[in-house]
Order: sequence, then structure tokens, then C-alpha cells
Amino acid sequence: MPSLAGRLQVVIPAVALLFVFASSASAANFTCAAAAAALGTTCNAAIAYAVPNATTYSELVVRFNTTSTIADLLGANGLPPTYDYEDSSTPITAETVVRVPFRCRCGRNGVGESVGGPIYVVQPMDGLDHIARDVFDAFVTYQEIATANNISDVNLIQIGQKLRIPLPCSCDQVDGADVMHLAYSVAEGEDSPGIAAKFGVAENTLLSVNKITDPKSLQQGQILDVPLPGKCLLHAKILNYTYHITRVLGFEIHPSQ
Repeated sequence: MPSLAGRLQVVIPAVALLFVFASSASAANFTCAAAAAALGTTCNAAIAYAVPNATTYSELVVRFNTTSTIADLLGANGLPPTYDYEDSSTPITAETVVRVPFRCRCGRNGVGESVGGPIYVVQPMDGLDHIARDVFDAFVTYQEIATANNISDVNLIQIGQKLRIPLPCSCDQVDGADVMHLAYSVAEGEDSPGIAAKFGVAENTLLSVNKITDPKSLQQGQILDVPLPGKCLLHAKILNYTYHITRVLGFEIHPSQ
């Protein structure tokens, strides 16, 4: 039987940070229609992730390990996919918003979430709320992480434990049209007209999708479902680029103008 000291080295009180904040984000806000839920429909989705600390695209691929490849991540942010990582090592400053694409699945409970991950490995001093809020920018709540990983006691997690992080998403059409649902965290001072204009979405549509009746109720850190026009494939359209991959495939790609 391990000593008390040994047990204290691996068991972390996940509640350590829980009492500090009220949770404002929830994947449950991203619902799927009954038909899509019954079929387990899958689609492309993304989050607009504000990186907490200076990082690189390569490091973000490690963080969102099972959901995005380096080509997916670069393409979603208007960069040419490269096989020599010349762009993936470019520094990204703290608080930069990066689009992280992933596959979404509609569950039988009518809620959409990322397929398979990402997978997070618990570090010393971690708590579920810290992981949800500080590592994954509050796009998921500690309760949702606990549910996804069958954790009955949210106060106890172990160093080295692997946790599946259920990112929020949906596969529903909006106003009869295909869209890609982007989870977006409201920044300080933003309002619904500005957010709608930023993404080329009608304000009424934005408010309707998020069931917001009073635009003035919008709060910093609130997670919005932004329905981007079109299906928006994981590899974003790359214009004005010609990139060479002759070392890998032996041919050249010229994107259409």
C-alpha cells in the first residue's frame, strides 16, 4: 500500500480553483437537431482560441493533438500547408486568436462535441477548472470534462491521467443553409453588431442561433456559436499562394485565383 506522501504526489484536488469563478461556457449551448443526433452526424467545426501564452503552431498541434494536423491548423489560419514546418515554428504572441479546426459529432443527447479529443495529460497542480478555463480558454466547463471522462469526484484527478476534452460544436444547418459552426469567446468591449460584422453574419442570425433576446446581455467570455457561411473545409481557402512540395510528392500546387 503506497504511503500517504506517495498518494499526495499523484492525487490533485481538482476543486482548488472551482470556487473562484462561475462557469459561463458550455458545450450544451451547441445543440444538434434530432435527426442529426440520431444519425451521429459529423461535420467540420472550429474554435477561435486565444492562446494564453506565447507559442507556435507546432506547439498548438501538440495541445490539440487528436483534432488538428499542422496542415489543418495552418490552412485554417490563412497560411500555406508546409511539410518542412517553416511556418509552424513562427512565434504566436499571447492572446492571439487562432482558429483551431476539428471534426464534430452530434451525440444522441442532442449536443455536439469534438470527435475523440483533444487529449490532455494532467500536470502537477492541475485542477479541472484550471484545465477548462486556462488551458482550453473556457470553451469547455469542468463539469463537461468530468462527464466526458466518467469522473465521479471532480475533486480528485491524478498526475498523468489522460482526459478527453469535449470541444463545443454543431452540425446543424442555419436558415436552411450549410454552415461551419465556430465557437467564439466574446472579448472585452465587443457587442453583437461588431461580432456579426467581423464574421460576415447577420446580427439577427447570430442572436437567434445563440438564443439571445437582449443583445445588451452579452458578456465578456461568453461563448457564442458563430455560423460561418458555407461548409468551410478544414483546409481554409488559400489565395495568392504557390507552394512547392516537390521534396515530398514531386509536384507543384497552384491554387486557383
